[in-house]
Amino acid sequence: MPPSYGAGLRLGPRGGVVRFVAGDAVGRRTLARVRPMNGPPVDPVDPAVAEGQWGVRHVAAGLGIGWAVTVFVQFVLMGVGGYDVGEEFSLEAVSLFQVALWFGLFGVPLWVVSSRGLEWSALGLTLERRDILPGLAIGVFAQALLVPVIYAPILFFRDDLDVAADARDLVDKADGLGVVLLIVVVVFGAPVVEELFFRGLALRAFEQRLGRWVGLVASSLVFGLVHFQPLQFPALVMFGLIAGWLAQRDGRLGRAIWAHVGFNAWTVGLLLWM
Repeated sequence: MPPSYGAGLRLGPRGGVVRFVAGDAVGRRTLARVRPMNGPPVDPVDPAVAEGQWGVRHVAAGLGIGWAVTVFVQFVLMGVGGYDVGEEFSLEAVSLFQVALWFGLFGVPLWVVSSRGLEWSALGLTLERRDILPGLAIGVFAQALLVPVIYAPILFFRDDLDVAADARDLVDKADGLGVVLLIVVVVFGAPVVEELFFRGLALRAFEQRLGRWVGLVASSLVFGLVHFQPLQFPALVMFGLIAGWLAQRDGRLGRAIWAHVGFNAWTVGLLLWM
């Protein structure tokens, strides 16, 4: 239940900004200003978050459900598919694990939107044609240029590390329809679902609890940790910061989604070509 500030709590729109006004006609005062996710960048707090529509508890629920379903699917596949402990899963199985994770990452935002009577734009899910080229360029720039810069000091001391090993193993499993499946899941599916959850739901919740910049860092750290890839963690956090900043600046997820597409597509395309 959202907090109560006393009698006469009202919401009044003014120039695209929502004002919380408390008190009577004589002594009313503005308590806070917030902006909608799909509005101009005025303040990082979304009114749906401020009114208790969702919060950090929903972020935890999404992660918990996603992990639980993924573990369940893994146990089922090991029993039905005859996989031994430590044996590598096929590309189809890995793709199924990704979809299982989406039960939480997409399921919780879907529940929030449907149960609260919200539009998807409240989570920033608004795409425009003008987002495509700048978003793709930012994602490719981050993957092709910023990632090598981040890992240069690490590789200077540990030149035996293979940062792209996990991605290469995944691409090596792709053959024929597997390539199509890889592109659908990694290049297009993951950017939409992950941006909706981490930048649409989680970023707004962390901003409300921790503030604009600390919330951005917190959501980026969670984004990196969820992938369970220690070597890729610095690059994932870096991209989380970029995508989060885009979402904050634009007030929606269009450019962040396309940047995520470019970020993933560059790696997949390069490894398939090699």
